[in-house]
Amino acid sequence: MKLPWFRLYNRIVDDEKLRLLAFEDRWHFIALCCLKSSGLLNEPEGELRDHKIAVKLGVQVRELEEVSRRLREVGLIDETLSPLAWDELQYRSDNSTDRVKKYREKQRGSDAKRFRNVPVTVQDTDTDTDTEKKEPNGSIARKRGGAKSNGFPMLDCTDPETWADFLKNRKTKRLPNTASAHRKLETDLAAMVARTGWPPGKLFAACVERGWGAIYDPRDKTDERNTRNTAGANHTAPNGRPMGRTEAAARAAAGMVSPSKPGGNHAGPSALPDHRRAIGYVPG
Repeated sequence: MKLPWFRLYNRIVDDEKLRLLAFEDRWHFIALCCLKSSGLLNEPEGELRDHKIAVKLGVQVRELEEVSRRLREVGLIDETLSPLAWDELQYRSDNSTDRVKKYREKQRGSDAKRFRNVPVTVQDTDTDTDTEKKEPNGSIARKRGGAKSNGFPMLDCTDPETWADFLKNRKTKRLPNTASAHRKLETDLAAMVARTGWPPGKLFAACVERGWGAIYDPRDKTDERNTRNTAGANHTAPNGRPMGRTEAAARAAAGMVSPSKPGGNHAGPSALPDHRRAIGYVPG
């Protein structure tokens, strides 16, 4: 199982096997766990594999055998340099690829069964591909099929339920589900994972729970993406009449309105140009 991250439990600081090792060998073991997660230790054994591992650990190839001996003596790795009890500590549920694959296979199976149960006389069936249908007036209407969804496929780091909620968020915010938007989504997710250190699945789920249709930093306590700019909405004319956003902007440009605290912006003598105050100009 290849993952971009792996589980490391906090009880490792009290592990008696690790405490028997020198500090540098403790780091060597952590590095081997990283290589196991990346899949390097699953490659066929040979000189090239040993050279790659030595480079990752920052040791010479001849020193790698000695490191392996010391870690095997305390029962941390096997002869292939793989950490023992790896599969027990790294859950298969951490990898959503298999779960998503099973879900899609199940969906294809249910679709095939549904099509088999359709009477032979019925010809118009909604498939997962774009088809063209002749209209009575001779125009061509394109059916809405899978071509649209294929350009915006579900990410491997999430599950169908979370993905459905994410699509609802995008629909609410009127965000396009195009191929270029999907590429940006993947790029933003990778960048935010590197920035926060969160697992991709956890990060994506956090964004969906906040009602976002894109990837932002879920650690940000102030959510400005769901607020609306109400500048100018609380302006009032000097006579107390409420002003719309357009009128407020026009008066501000003319120097007739000065910003104040929310709850009502009023024009006063100080907001007027000098020549208008001099002649007793009163804005209406």
